[in-house]
Order: sequence, then C-alpha cells, then structure tokens
Amino acid sequence: MAGISIELRRILKRESLISLISAAGYSALLSSGNWVIAIASIFTFSTLAKFISKETELPIIYQVYITYTIAISLILSGPFQLMFTRYVADRLFEKDVERVLPNFFGALSLSMSIGLLFSFLFSLYLFQGLPYYYHTIFTFTVATLCGIWVTNALLVGLKSYKHILYSFLISYLLIGIGLLISVRLGIFWSFFSFYLGQVLLVSLLIIRIIKDYPSNRLFELDFLSKKKSYYSLAFTGFLYNLAVWIDKFLFWFNPLTGERIFGNIRASVIYDQPVIIAYLTLVPGLAIFFLKIEAEFFLDYDNFYRAVREWGTLEDLYRLGNKLVDSTRAVYYEALRSQGTFSVMIFFLEDKIFSLLKIPLLYTPLFNILMVGTVLQLAFMVLFAILSYFDRRKEIFYISLSFASLNFF
Repeated sequence: MAGISIELRRILKRESLISLISAAGYSALLSSGNWVIAIASIFTFSTLAKFISKETELPIIYQVYITYTIAISLILSGPFQLMFTRYVADRLFEKDVERVLPNFFGALSLSMSIGLLFSFLFSLYLFQGLPYYYHTIFTFTVATLCGIWVTNALLVGLKSYKHILYSFLISYLLIGIGLLISVRLGIFWSFFSFYLGQVLLVSLLIIRIIKDYPSNRLFELDFLSKKKSYYSLAFTGFLYNLAVWIDKFLFWFNPLTGERIFGNIRASVIYDQPVIIAYLTLVPGLAIFFLKIEAEFFLDYDNFYRAVREWGTLEDLYRLGNKLVDSTRAVYYEALRSQGTFSVMIFFLEDKIFSLLKIPLLYTPLFNILMVGTVLQLAFMVLFAILSYFDRRKEIFYISLSFASLNFF
C-alpha cells in the first residue's frame, strides 16, 4: 500500500523542475484520472455519435441519462463507502485479513440491493409512460454503479490507484466504442452498451480485491456490527455525496432553469456545461493535494503514530508531532495556492476556452461563480481528508451536513 508514496518520493529525489512536473503529472493521473477519463470518453464519443446517429438528440439524451445514473448511484451507495472502508482498515490493522473478502461481498450485495430497489422506484417517475425495458436497464445500471463506487472506495483506501486507472481506461474506451456501434440501433441499445461497460468495470475492480485478499469464507455482514463499525460514517458518506449533487438537481427540476430531455429526465443547459468545465479545473489542485498527502504527509503521519504505538521517547513525540503539524498545514496551503493560481489563469483564458468548445460566452459569469465554488469545494475536500486521517468523525459529519445544507439553500 505504500508503493505509490515510495514511487513519488523517488521521482522527487532528483530535485529538478522536470522531476517536480513529472510527480505532479503522475499525481494528477492517479488522483483524478478515472473521472477525467470517464468525462472525456463520454464527451468525445457522444460528439462522434452525432455524425452517426439518425436521431440528432440521442447523444444529448445519452449524456443526461449517464449523469442521472451516476448521481443517484453515488448518493445511494454513499453510506457504505466510508463506513466499509474504515471497517476494512481496522481489520487490516488487526491483521484479520480473511475478514476483508467476505465482508466486501456482503457490502457489495447490500449496496447493490438498495440501489436496485430505490432506482426502480425512481424509474417509475423518470421513465413514466415509457416501455418497461427503460425501467429495467436504468435499475440494473444504477445497481451496478452502486457496486462500482463501493469497490472503488475500498481500492482508493487501499491505494490501488493504478488498477483503478487502468480499469476505467479499458472500460470507458469500450463504452465509447459500444456507443458508436449501438447508436444506429436506438437509444435503448446505447443505454444497454453503457450498462455492459459498467459490468466490465465492476468485474475488473472486484478481481483486484479477490486477488489481494483471499479468504476461505465468501459472505459476511460483520461490517454491520455496532462494535466494529461507525455508523456516523454512513451518514457522513450519504451527506457528502448528496451535497455534491444537490445543486444540480435543483437546477434540473426548477422550471426556470431546467427542461425535459427524455421521459421525466430533465437537464439544465445554462448550468450543466459550465459546472463540468469548473470541475475539470480542479485537476491541478487535486494533483498537488495528492502529491503532498502521499509523498510527505503520509510519511510524517505514519512516523508519528508508529512512535506512539512503539513507546517512542517524549522528545521524539514532540519532534514528530511538530513535523506532522507542519506537514498538515503544507498540504492545505499548497493545494489551495496551486488551485487559486490555476483558477486565475483560467479566468484570463476563459473566453478562448469557451470559443474553442463552442460554448456561448453568455455562460461565463456563471462559470466564474462556479469556479470560485470549486476552489472552496477543494478546501472542503482537503479538510475532510485530513480530519479523516485523524479520525475526527464528528467534525467530518458536521462539515458534510453544512456542505449539503448550504448547497441546497
């Protein structure tokens, strides 16, 4: 699990501008490569599909449909992501490795079952009046995505970044190719090709866990035990994901800003494009955050708590504790400084970027507000991660609740 940290420190040992750029690029790839790949793949292949499809609106419907499946699945699986990852971390600390795989399948089954139930209920409204097979494919896609997010959260916690990256790259490349093939057949088959891609993705992710954590047991729900899990993390995970998406739902279902796209699925033309670009500007800040966490903070954190566990001297504890405090501050300040600098650069180049992407310049005032919002969201994410390292469960619950409430109002 320390392989990524060692690799980053090895790159930085060269002490040159090229090594710093290489480490930052590597960090960007590992920290946000999966969702950048997903967005880029869907956008690129949807654009190509416009020239193939007989229905000009099909690529737009496809993009909006995918957004809904991802949003709903993230919210529904949110309670399992943090709580189960923490359960696994505790079992690994206790060297009870055989508990990982059976409880993973327990969490996976429970998360996908909840996704199956609630997504079917949502489909009754979203696809009201449409054939039953739209309800079916939507339900199974959301359930599969619920499994992906639980598995992805666990692999992130175990620092299997490369496997996640390669899995997303392979799956979304095939999803894009599947869209180009299915787009001639109609919108349902495009939805079906996306579902098959998600089945492949969850399979690739699960294979890594089966390989790394073998067990003679197949299924357990031990992670639901009150003595071994923290239910506050379930509420925090739900609120965190709800907070990220709640503003989108408000714009989609507001009659002044949203419009119906397919069935009762709605989108907001004035909001969706600017917010996607604003989120993409987070990549540099996330890269620096990842670099500082993995290359510096994690080492100082591990050294301090190892000294605590192994009865280090008082002098060592003070020295390592002060170093950990300095490292924590550096993570926060460097991530925000780099993101702020990049946002200022984007501010001066936004007209050219919008013209290149053929997005009306009318959206730039909203984009500027959203870009400031993403900087503040990065500050929240960094604070959330640091507090999680120090096991401040009450604090991360309250800031997640605040984030969700403020984003709603």
